[in-house]
Amino acid sequence: MVFCQDLKESALDYFNKQEWKAAEKTYKQYLKNAPKDSLAWYNLAISNFKTHDYKSAIKHFTKARENNFPAPNIVIGLSKTYAEQGDKENLMKTLSHGADNGLATYSLLTKDASFTKYQNYPDFKAILDKVALNAYPCLGQSNYRHFDFWIGEWDVFVNNRKVGENSITMAQGGCAIHENYKTAGNYAGQSINFYDPIDKKWHQHWVGSGGDVYNYLETRREEGLLQFESKFMGPNGNISLSRLTFTLKEDGTVRQLFENSTDEGKTWTPSFDGLYKKKQ
Repeated sequence: MVFCQDLKESALDYFNKQEWKAAEKTYKQYLKNAPKDSLAWYNLAISNFKTHDYKSAIKHFTKARENNFPAPNIVIGLSKTYAEQGDKENLMKTLSHGADNGLATYSLLTKDASFTKYQNYPDFKAILDKVALNAYPCLGQSNYRHFDFWIGEWDVFVNNRKVGENSITMAQGGCAIHENYKTAGNYAGQSINFYDPIDKKWHQHWVGSGGDVYNYLETRREEGLLQFESKFMGPNGNISLSRLTFTLKEDGTVRQLFENSTDEGKTWTPSFDGLYKKKQ
C-alpha cells in the first residue's frame, strides 16, 4: 500500500511538472493496483493527450468516466482529443450530448485552440448556442430580455438638441443591463438594470455624479415599454416621486421620459423628455 501511494504521489508530481512521458508511465504502474481511481485515469488521459497519443487518451478518458469522474471534464477531454484527431463526427456527437446534459464551458469552446477550425461549422455553432444558454440562462428567458430594446450606443436629444451620450450594454451573461451616461458638461451617471425573479419586476439602480440616487422599481411592462417609479431627494431635502418610462418607437429610437410628483403620484410633471438615436 505504501508503494502504491508512493507511485501515486510520483505520478502527480510528474503531472504537475508537465513531464508527460514520466507521468504516463507512473500512472500506468499505479493504476494496476488502484483501478478505481478516476482522477488517476483522467490525469493519465491528459498526459496521453499532451504526448499526442490520442487513441490512448480516448481509452483513458473513458475509463475515468466509467469510474465517475465529473462528466463536463470528460466531455471536454474527449472533445479536444477528437478535434485534434480531425474526427468531426465524434467531436460533434460528444459535444452535442454534453450540451444536452448541461455543459456550460462556453468560454473554453470559443477560445481553446483545439476547436478553432470548427468554429464556422453550422453544427458546432448550434452546439455553442446550447452551451451559451447553459452557461448564461438569462439569455434564453423572455423576462430578462424585455429591456433589450434599450441596448446600444446612443446619442440623446431633447427638442432636437443633443444633450448627452449613453452606452447601454448587456452585462453578467445577459442577467443585467449596464448604463453609462455622460454629458458634454460635468454631469454623468451609471445604472444597473435587472429582472428580479423573486418579485418578478425590473429594477434600476442609478447613481449620478451630482449625488442623485434612484432605486427604481417596475410599475408597468408592455411590449416595447418599461416604466419605473422611485423616491428621490431633491436639492432642498424634500422627498418626491420620480416616474421613468422607456418606449420603443417604430423607427427604432427610444423615448425616455422622466416625470416628478410631489403629491404621492396623484399628479405628474415632466422633467426630462429625451429621444435616443443610435450612433451612426
